[in-house]
Amino acid sequence: MNIIETMPGDRNSSVISSIINLVCPQCGGRMMEFQCCGKCRRNWLVEWEWAMHATRASSISGHQNSRREGRVAPLTAV
Repeated sequence: MNIIETMPGDRNSSVISSIINLVCPQCGGRMMEFQCCGKCRRNWLVEWEWAMHATRASSISGHQNSRREGRVAPLTAV
């Protein structure tokens, strides 16, 4: 297994980007859906779901924090 030293958000975006581009994040082989057809033959579905969950959770918490700090204007009715 390859160990990649990155910030948590960078790792998520790297996995997401690779899978979207149908390139295995581990071996660089081509992919069909979430299954690597290259050297490692790894199924990336679990990592995809985790990365998507982590990305959504961080964007939601970031939005809530910015609202608490007054950086996001409240919605107003027209």
